[in-house]
Amino acid sequence: MGKYLSRLNKKTYWIFFAACVFLICIVLFIFNNQEPVKEYQFPLQTEDVESVLTEQSIECYITDKGVVDESRNIYTLKNNENITMGIDAWIKDNHKIFSMSWFLPSNLTNDQVNDFFSNELSKHLELPGIFYGNKRKLDKALNEVLSYSLNENNYENGVYWDKRVGNDHLRIKISTNNYQNHVISLLVIPDEEYENYLKTSDNFWKEAASGENLEIIESTVAEINETAKEYAVPVNDMDTFSKHFVVSGKLEDIKENKKVPEPLINVKSNYLKPNKDKYMNARLVDETGSIDVFVEMTSLENKELNIKRSHNVVMLYNNEFIYVVRPGALYSEE
Repeated sequence: MGKYLSRLNKKTYWIFFAACVFLICIVLFIFNNQEPVKEYQFPLQTEDVESVLTEQSIECYITDKGVVDESRNIYTLKNNENITMGIDAWIKDNHKIFSMSWFLPSNLTNDQVNDFFSNELSKHLELPGIFYGNKRKLDKALNEVLSYSLNENNYENGVYWDKRVGNDHLRIKISTNNYQNHVISLLVIPDEEYENYLKTSDNFWKEAASGENLEIIESTVAEINETAKEYAVPVNDMDTFSKHFVVSGKLEDIKENKKVPEPLINVKSNYLKPNKDKYMNARLVDETGSIDVFVEMTSLENKELNIKRSHNVVMLYNNEFIYVVRPGALYSEE
């Protein structure tokens, strides 16, 4: 019996060894036979854009090329249905930044719009990974947002998606404006440039709010609680309202949101991201106290949200007070 087991163990060892060698050979064969991934230099050149469109079977043609400077070219493209696509790729401080946009005119039929979202857009969304790089991760993230949009029929209601993709931040917005034009915008920006982008984005938001006579109050958690006491009246006596604050604080106890309250689901606001089921729960904390908040989808990680930032806070009231935070740029004494 002992000799039999010894022979069996030796046989099992050699089978295992041969299997490992076989797998290593397969991996080496696949690796050695992979075509090298082409890296595109920014700013993109016309021949590169046209070549990739042909390879991806995307029937768009360049109608205009704008040269901002030696680091940035912007391309405008159209297809036979007059759907417009923009490609904007540039270098900032030796870092690549990539942006795309799509404009679907209001004269398209519902079938044409649905066909574009269901069939064409998936091919278009491979372009960021091809031109920018990080293709496998970007493809996965963009397929996720496209699947969400289609399954929930959210391209009619709007989708705003923020996602960390390796060292990069992905932002994509799908919306329909008052003229029934479908608009899609996409941005891929590296971590090294993202904080500057957030600061610029916050300034644009404040300027836009000022143009609409929307008051944004530099405040604290304690002052927000005092405001809540002042406006705590029965909903029958007052319509749903919102107030906007900037609070310098940090977010703690961040976790996945399990249930979105009805007042938040039903409220319509241009200042809230539409996919509210993707909000998170957290506590906004500053030197004066803390409040429970919902946090809009963000590509910032928890450790980055635990740092003091100038957060944009929307206070909503409809039977109860609800606070929504859009994470802002790092806090600055300036």
